[in-house]
Amino acid sequence: MCIEVKICGITNKGDAINSIQAGADYLGFILYSQSPRSTNLDNVKRISDCLKYTSVKTVAVDVVPNLADVVLMQQADFKCYQFHFPLDLEKEKILKWSESVGPANLWLAPKLPPGTKFPEYLLEYAETFVIDAYSQNKFGGTGTSADLESFSKYQSLFPEKKWILAGGLGPKNVVSSVLQSNARMVDLNSAVEQSPGQKDFGKIKSVFEALKRESLVE
Repeated sequence: MCIEVKICGITNKGDAINSIQAGADYLGFILYSQSPRSTNLDNVKRISDCLKYTSVKTVAVDVVPNLADVVLMQQADFKCYQFHFPLDLEKEKILKWSESVGPANLWLAPKLPPGTKFPEYLLEYAETFVIDAYSQNKFGGTGTSADLESFSKYQSLFPEKKWILAGGLGPKNVVSSVLQSNARMVDLNSAVEQSPGQKDFGKIKSVFEALKRESLVE
């Protein structure tokens, strides 16, 4: 089984190029201003200029964006849109995201406490779901591990959807986390950094080397 890998929190061309060279399938750009890894669309466009002739896909990452911001993201030509949100967010907003970017391009990342039953009403809005480590005060980027048991359960219950495992994944735990959860895609961020927004190429290479040893990537 080969898995896909996303490197999130990209803020500069060097990290983008190094991530692609290591084997990343997706690059995530965080547009949420309260994130220590936040960037802006002008910077994304500058970085994207060096990605034109690669197969990597770009992902806009935000927390409860309004529709006007989603339109601006679409103008920046992202391939996918990863939106984090609390469970009590009104369904109408999620519907508008889905209608705007399309279910095939929308990655929903609900904030789910460990052991929570997956909210099935979300399944109609998107084809892809990101399961991240739960934090009461943060939306991703916590550096802690996700609930692997719940992730595996969600993926088994709804195999027609794409499930992405996120949360504290790095060289030391990515293989064990994939094998334990049967994840087919992982999202790496804080555990492959020197500091917030500055990736550590050595750690990224170590992740791919570990995955290759287990034949989890080519």
